[in-house]
Amino acid sequence: MPPAQFRIHRIHPNLRALRLHKFQHLETPVPRQFSHRPPRLLLVSHRSYPRPQLPFLYPGSQNNGQQVLRLFSISANGKKFIKETARQTVKYTFLIWCLCTSFTVLSLGILTERQERAFPSPHEWSFYTRFRFRRGKWWEVPENNEEEGFPNWARLYAEYEHALIRLENPDKDGEGIVPQEEGALLVPVLGTSGFDLTAKSEEWRQGYFEVLMGMARASERLEGWVSDKNRWNVWSPEFIASPSNPRPRATPPGMPEAPAEKDQIPVADPPENFYFRVLTSKGFTTHQRLTAALGYADWLSFKNLNESAEEMYQWALDIAVSGLPTPSPSEIVNSDTGVLQVSASQDVITPNLVYAATNLATFYASKGNITSALPIFISVLRARLNATPAPPPSPEPKQDSSLVGTVLSLLSEPEYPSLPPTGDEPLRRSEEDRCEEAALKNYIGEILFATAGSSSVQRQQGLNWVRDGVSVAKLAQSLDVVQRDPARKKKCEQCEEIGLESWGKIMTYLAAEARDKRDKVKSGGITNLTWKLWGTQQLDKDVQDLEDEEEGVTMRLNKVRGRMMREEYAEMDRKYSRAFAF
Repeated sequence: MPPAQFRIHRIHPNLRALRLHKFQHLETPVPRQFSHRPPRLLLVSHRSYPRPQLPFLYPGSQNNGQQVLRLFSISANGKKFIKETARQTVKYTFLIWCLCTSFTVLSLGILTERQERAFPSPHEWSFYTRFRFRRGKWWEVPENNEEEGFPNWARLYAEYEHALIRLENPDKDGEGIVPQEEGALLVPVLGTSGFDLTAKSEEWRQGYFEVLMGMARASERLEGWVSDKNRWNVWSPEFIASPSNPRPRATPPGMPEAPAEKDQIPVADPPENFYFRVLTSKGFTTHQRLTAALGYADWLSFKNLNESAEEMYQWALDIAVSGLPTPSPSEIVNSDTGVLQVSASQDVITPNLVYAATNLATFYASKGNITSALPIFISVLRARLNATPAPPPSPEPKQDSSLVGTVLSLLSEPEYPSLPPTGDEPLRRSEEDRCEEAALKNYIGEILFATAGSSSVQRQQGLNWVRDGVSVAKLAQSLDVVQRDPARKKKCEQCEEIGLESWGKIMTYLAAEARDKRDKVKSGGITNLTWKLWGTQQLDKDVQDLEDEEEGVTMRLNKVRGRMMREEYAEMDRKYSRAFAF
């Protein structure tokens, strides 16, 4: 046991008193004042209570406002972060905008430079006029129209139209052009047309001519197309109700309906407006006026206006005759028939005259007037074969391929190319014109064979002409000057194809005729007694020879067509693989 000083005395509570006190407390509880008051009253009350009041346990309107303000309160570090972020945002946004703008301007400059080198424009034109002219040339290339795959004629017509308006405005690029007062031609439908362009330079006139001819080409394709007053959409004739189209097609999804008849506006002016503007203006060369006349004549022929087309072809021949360097053109060509005289000196026959006569003969042949076409073809071929050989072309100047030369060539404006000849020079025979000779021989051979009738001699002559034409076209393709020019090479290939096709048809006709003759002989009869006595081996041999030649021509034709198709697909792949085609 522990000592007495360390003993703990236990206290024994009076449990009965405790239990009594508990029961008494339950019976007479003391109410807690704060539990009998609403929270709002607690918050606004200023009296003291036995327990501390905690406002955040009883949120009220004033404390709610304070908490909301506390959410929007920004510390000093937060303000600094926001200012720095805003400054960096503005800085980098401005830098990105400058970079994008510089890249866009640089891309536009490079594209403009490439367009200028591909489609040169006169340097004296203003920048906006040259820009519109280049865009019109650009959209005329089918490969540059990715959505359609063919030229959007409405778009390029609008581009040319902007350039034409500025070129004919004396306050802009048309300073110096005036309406003609003396010598103006009177067109029955259009009235007096054309300007006096003698005050402008040759480059300006050449560019103006290209704009007019581009609008004429576009206008031919846009015949019957309409637009509305806003000029945002165009509709082709198949969507427009007319006497020839009582049930128009529905417009594609996403395209608005065609406007009412009263709101329809033609997209383009008639083609004759532009052709006659070239024909009646003063200052164009003979070749330019001849090109416009033949273009309008081809359009009239396409519209089956044969009488009007023949008059235009005759007018084109008169234009070519007006440029002959001789006071008596009747000694060179018969203006009524278009046949070049045999006694004409070769030094006075011009390329314009040969060009106009060939187109007139082609028109006669297409309309079945063979008797008028054949003499013209023969006279033109004779003039080409008897022409003086052309001198060898001068070598092209070598370009500086060094780095400095390349940079200087890019920084300097390209020179405007040399103007095309006027066509009034003496005709010269060059190697690249061999295909023209082959085409003439094919025409002559076809006409001779078609008009031979039962004359075997004329038939053989026609066949020989066609064979000779195919040989000349094949030879022309092997020339270096033709190999370097893809367009001319393709033309020679087409000439060979047409010649082989004509040759094959002639052989098919001759082989069928020989078989009929052999079958009649073998069928018997008194008239065939001579053949029976001597035998039919010669007839069988003739049939076999003709069939063999027909088969050989067919194989050559298929081979040529296969080569042309492969080259065409390869060229299309090269064009469409590039971003832009020129």
